[in-house]
Amino acid sequence: MKRRDFLRAASVPAATATASAAAGVGAAQETGTSTSGGTGTATGTGAGTGTGTGTGTSGGGGGGGGATETVEVGPGGSLVFTPGTEEPLEIAPGTTVEFVWESDNHNIVVDSQPDGGGWEGHEPLENTGFTYSYTFETLGEYAYYCQPHQSAGMEATIVVTENPGAGGGGGEKELHELGVPIQAHWVGAATILGIIVTVIFTFYILKYGESAHTGTGRNG
Repeated sequence: MKRRDFLRAASVPAATATASAAAGVGAAQETGTSTSGGTGTATGTGAGTGTGTGTGTSGGGGGGGGATETVEVGPGGSLVFTPGTEEPLEIAPGTTVEFVWESDNHNIVVDSQPDGGGWEGHEPLENTGFTYSYTFETLGEYAYYCQPHQSAGMEATIVVTENPGAGGGGGEKELHELGVPIQAHWVGAATILGIIVTVIFTFYILKYGESAHTGTGRNG
């Protein structure tokens, strides 16, 4: 075999081996790209699920109730609503009033209320231990009575106002209403003591008004 033919025959297997190696590298690179794309898709799905769950939980919270007041219906067998009969019960909007039956054969009939009040009362007669609640939202005055005992004066009023307890006008107020911690019997005792001291002091001045020094000065 000539030298030229030998070199040509040897170059063919080398070229084949090089092409095979290049094809293997290309295949490896293609596999790596596919794996990377799969990982990216999985990450995107996980982020979307986490965001949706967080928003739903936050939006579901909140809410709260107003104050609660209790009205006794016929306490001790008396034909009154307490509070409400002697003085109107003043409450803020959103307050729930719980009516508690303390004696038998009473009901709640609404006499008047502001427009849009929507209070229907509780007209069936109930006995001791029964309770009925209603939440007052609309501002205004609500008048009601017990039907079997209306003629005996079993009537009451609820006033829904933005400033319960503020009252109106400039009438006289007791000291305890002004926030002064004082008791009536201490005021009485102090008054009596002041009168006694004043009487004793006046008697002393009238009897011993001139001192010894003053008298001596005149004689001299």
